[in-house]
Amino acid sequence: MTDKSLFRLLQISDSAFPRGAFAHSLGLETYVQEETISDADSLTEFIGNILSCSVATLEGVYLREAWNFSEREDLVGLMALDLAFSAARPVASLRDASKSVGRQFLRTAVGYVESEFLARYESEVRAGNAPGHQALSFGVAARALGYSCEQALESFCYGVVSGLVSAAVRLIPLGQTDGQRVIGSLEGAVADAVTEAMARPLEAACSLGPGHEIRAMAHHRLYTRLFVS
Repeated sequence: MTDKSLFRLLQISDSAFPRGAFAHSLGLETYVQEETISDADSLTEFIGNILSCSVATLEGVYLREAWNFSEREDLVGLMALDLAFSAARPVASLRDASKSVGRQFLRTAVGYVESEFLARYESEVRAGNAPGHQALSFGVAARALGYSCEQALESFCYGVVSGLVSAAVRLIPLGQTDGQRVIGSLEGAVADAVTEAMARPLEAACSLGPGHEIRAMAHHRLYTRLFVS
């Protein structure tokens, strides 16, 4: 598995893969309007906190468990995990964004990835029997393609980082070169997030960023908005 080409994993991680993530800033827009985030340094700090206080401690843990359920082909367990993630993500806008992006990702993935288990999961999501959260959907697809859990986590983290930088380029605005510098500077933070997500017990999975969640809740009250969340 370690010698496997990363080509198809890069494909499902790429911003060109249809999932609608470009429409979400995940609370970043509120920070920018408050002028709390206004340059590359403050953006780097924000994304680093998202990685350490949310991806590493919540989404990544659920991605890992979804990968494990997929390996065992335990659809009932995966669906229960999907519902549990809804409860673990209390902020409505973040929860809705996770479901929206995850469902669109699944709709595309089933036409691209040959996997009976993935198709069964997507069918249950489409029928309304499971939410289809983004982290879980990505974990199942990555496992179906034959990638390790660590590879799936690193790729997912990269998607979070690149998505937030893309939003910041439009919001701050931030130059393209500065955006790439921010992405490159977060390589170590991504590695730390993967390590934490692999080790943290599911029962300890939680979000540790109340400030971010408050900004995400305040987003719909902004006078003007470019993003859905």
